[in-house]
Amino acid sequence: MIYLARTLTFFVLTLIFFQNSASASALIRVAAGANAAAIQSAVDQFRTDLGGANNGVGGAFSNGRREINWDGVPDSFAEPNALPFNFFNVNSPRGVIFHSVANIGGNHQFRVSATTASGTAVRFGNLDPSYSIIFQTFSPERLFQARFANEIEIIFFVPGTTRPATVSGFGAVFCDVDSSNTFIEYYAPDGSKISGSSLNVASNGLSFIGTSFTAGERVAKVIIRLGNSNLQAGNVDGTNSVDVVAMDDFIYGEPHAMEFHTGDFDGDGFTDSNIFRPATGQWFTINSGSNTLRIVQWGQNGDIPVDGDFDGDRVADQAIFRPSDGSWWIHKSSDAGAIITTFGTAGDKPIVGDYDKDGKSDIAVWRPSNGNFLITRSSENFATFFGFPFGQNGDIPVQGAAQ
Repeated sequence: MIYLARTLTFFVLTLIFFQNSASASALIRVAAGANAAAIQSAVDQFRTDLGGANNGVGGAFSNGRREINWDGVPDSFAEPNALPFNFFNVNSPRGVIFHSVANIGGNHQFRVSATTASGTAVRFGNLDPSYSIIFQTFSPERLFQARFANEIEIIFFVPGTTRPATVSGFGAVFCDVDSSNTFIEYYAPDGSKISGSSLNVASNGLSFIGTSFTAGERVAKVIIRLGNSNLQAGNVDGTNSVDVVAMDDFIYGEPHAMEFHTGDFDGDGFTDSNIFRPATGQWFTINSGSNTLRIVQWGQNGDIPVDGDFDGDRVADQAIFRPSDGSWWIHKSSDAGAIITTFGTAGDKPIVGDYDKDGKSDIAVWRPSNGNFLITRSSENFATFFGFPFGQNGDIPVQGAAQ
């Protein structure tokens, strides 16, 4: 078999484009104080940072967040009973499962404190009476901790499925943080740590930290260390250097499938039925994750719809290429902002794809007149492009075959 090789010539040029919002690596909200009121403002700011609504239980959505406050856990899974590690992806699907490694009692065991009505001492007072004194709640009246361990790993899934997911940020409320023994770390899908911090101290009070990422980083795993000891009888906080910590509310971005799938407008890992109506410039999408219809006004007659994830949130963006002037109009799913730039001329074919291997779609065209591929790099914020000849007039680029 004979293989023919062709030399590819590359072109590089700096472009100017406009984006209506600045990007930042991480936005961190922290607070600590004697009671819930002391951290409420930071919690609310973090909710705003994540954007959208609290999506509750089940389904998959293009934006918004999920919250866990433990208070809906039934008594059968609360103290003195164990909480299943996958409760919040199976029983009450919100797209998280918990891991911990313990020396005794087996792996992946967790505990939620009892309610007053159950007859069991509240705020883990059934384990040691001192705990109901040092721990208080942000949202009454249950708290959370691991069993036989003080380190928790949280990983994300498309809610109610086994499809791995990532989130744009994660925050939590901590009870009785006395030292830097308590910390939180955020990890990317490739296992690299992208951020981490100790908590602000609030002895017998509440501490909050919430970190959201706005430059395309995605969180696949969160690791939390709670003090230096687990909850058990006789393990009294402040005695013999013992530092015990519990947790209350978890707040995190809507889990989106770890890998982008073509035409996936709700981030559940499946292609959605989607049409563009040129006469009205409307997009009609049936979201497979929630079986809901979404209508977005974006574009005009004569525009060419393109499919891609230009902001890196693993959700397809409504985007069009306007052949009349070579402009691109991209409606970002991550924050409803816009990317507007000019790249191409009349007769060019849009051929969106991830050419620079950064996990985001690149703006790209194929020029039939000379067979050139011309591609802007999303990895450089669409500020440069490269090109190479491949094909000839009459050929059809596979990426843009529909056009």
